[in-house]
Amino acid sequence: MKWITALVTLVNLSVVSGVLLGLAGRGLNPLSAALALMCGAAFAVAAYLVTSDKAVRQEAANGPELPRKSRDDSEPESTKHTRTWSALMRYRRVWFWAMAVCFGAFAIRSFCWLFYIDGSDYKIQSPNNLGDLSLHLTLIKNFANGVALWPDSPIYVFSKLRYPAGIDFFNALLSLVHVDLMIGLVWVGLLSSLAIFYGFYRWGGTFAIAGFLFNGGIAGFQFFKTFQFLDYQGTAADIAHRQIAWKSIVLSMLVTQRGWLYAIPAGLVLLWHWREKFFSQGAAVSEPPGTSPEHGGPEPAAPCSRGPLPFWVELSIYASMPLFHVHTFMALTIVLIVGMFFERASELTFIINLVRNSGIAGIGRLVSHPKMWPEIFRGAPIRRHAAAMLIAAFIPATFFVWLTTDQFHAASVLKWHPGWAQDSSELGAPYFRLGPKDFGSSTMFGQMLQKTWNGVIAPFFQFWLPNFGLWVPLAMGLVGMVGWRIWKRKWRWGDRPPADIAFVLAAVMIFGVGYFVQTAPWEWDNLKLMVWGYFIILPFLWSDILGRWAFPERAAMCVALFGSGFVTLLGGLSAGHPGFGLIERARLDRVGTAVRPLPVEARFAAWPTFNDPILLQGHKAVMGYPGHLWTEGFDYNDLNNRLNALMNGAPNWR
Repeated sequence: MKWITALVTLVNLSVVSGVLLGLAGRGLNPLSAALALMCGAAFAVAAYLVTSDKAVRQEAANGPELPRKSRDDSEPESTKHTRTWSALMRYRRVWFWAMAVCFGAFAIRSFCWLFYIDGSDYKIQSPNNLGDLSLHLTLIKNFANGVALWPDSPIYVFSKLRYPAGIDFFNALLSLVHVDLMIGLVWVGLLSSLAIFYGFYRWGGTFAIAGFLFNGGIAGFQFFKTFQFLDYQGTAADIAHRQIAWKSIVLSMLVTQRGWLYAIPAGLVLLWHWREKFFSQGAAVSEPPGTSPEHGGPEPAAPCSRGPLPFWVELSIYASMPLFHVHTFMALTIVLIVGMFFERASELTFIINLVRNSGIAGIGRLVSHPKMWPEIFRGAPIRRHAAAMLIAAFIPATFFVWLTTDQFHAASVLKWHPGWAQDSSELGAPYFRLGPKDFGSSTMFGQMLQKTWNGVIAPFFQFWLPNFGLWVPLAMGLVGMVGWRIWKRKWRWGDRPPADIAFVLAAVMIFGVGYFVQTAPWEWDNLKLMVWGYFIILPFLWSDILGRWAFPERAAMCVALFGSGFVTLLGGLSAGHPGFGLIERARLDRVGTAVRPLPVEARFAAWPTFNDPILLQGHKAVMGYPGHLWTEGFDYNDLNNRLNALMNGAPNWR
């Protein structure tokens, strides 16, 4: 993970340095961009040198056999299974290379044809990307034009930029040092894909890679009806039914929403670091009953004192995350907060003993000597580290949130909204609808039955199972198994938990926040938060459940879990032939020549569409594409009416 850490550090500290230099110099220029990239490169080299990585083989997904049979099973059958497993282990690398080929095909197809020239047109590969890539091109060009930082929104006249555009800022730095825009987009995408691939491998083995690449439910199995490879979870979801909420992560998020190119490898580095720092090697596989101190077994290994990442690298990755992806920052914060509550409140014992031994003078001495503060948390290393990270990141993270929310003027989108998208008229019932049922609200029993049916049972069968398929019972089984192990092993609050308990509980909290609290104007965007719960549980689904099964059952389950996503991915990658036109090259060049003499701060009245040449040249428009404005929380109706009056030459348009 050393090189991934270095790559993430290069991006985040280049962007942070560029933002600070741009704020000081009222905009970027080639010199400040070069200085920012050199600072990022220097920190990246330092991060590579100080990061420790034992390069442990992923036993969770590719290691020794996990017990699948009880002790009273017949010896011949056990021997037969052992021989079969040994034969399969000789070819375990086949699955890794199969995932590598699939991931490489996806990355090359998606990013080498992300934005390209075809004759007289600029084209893109993904039909999902017409609107999204246009916005990213606007932001890259806008930063590279040298606008004062933090810039006004190029798509809305009355606001600063309300978008975590860190990865676009990095591409703007590359453009200013004369890296061609298309080449920069391609290499950022390819290197990020490589980092994501290896990050998932180190986090959860080949199973985690497949879970990321082929996420799906049952929609893709429409292949057996049409015999066509199509994006059944996305653009082709309405062939026979409505839209699917659980879309392909790589097609609908990674390719289109560029913040993920940084957020996923950075988040995986932090998750890997926390697992290595606080849990014993191979902690993804739970200890067998009887090895805990309560059962007379050895004491668990003490948490690592340092961990793979030095504190400054970890802090820089975590604290700068709001510049790149707010929902990932929220998910990582939830993981840290959950980690604070696993250990006993030893701080109270420390304070009480201090008062007993030294009186009030001891408290005064503690307050006046900050070097003594770590002693308070000596008995709670996880909480000590999590609290230190949250406190140290508070000021820089708040500053970056302040930048990307129009100085906190952006209206809050957080609101109570249980059910995620299960009540959506567009996404709530992709195949069939159950209810709502009226069981009679005159009695308390009737009210309870009605709420249970309409709020739990009907959505479960009409939304969650059609979207996620077997992932739902499998995840519920994992949570139940974790709960059973907590009870069976008599794990008590205050004891250091195994990795599966700690991370699965954090994943449940992430999912709970995404399920009950709407974090964006469009409820579907909560998936940007909830998907981290999915990423976190992937290694433990394998180590605690699937990896313990015999090969035939395991293979059948993997086909059921990944078959739909595999069909969807192939369909999505083939959809871009021969490409989708974005704009004519001559038209874009003519507009660029016309506006080049004008100030970069000038704002133009243009028709609000996603591919307007004014915006694609990085200049500001009175109003951009309404779809972009809506997702950023703008109330644009009045402005839209006034702009339409102006553009149509209505009487008294002034």
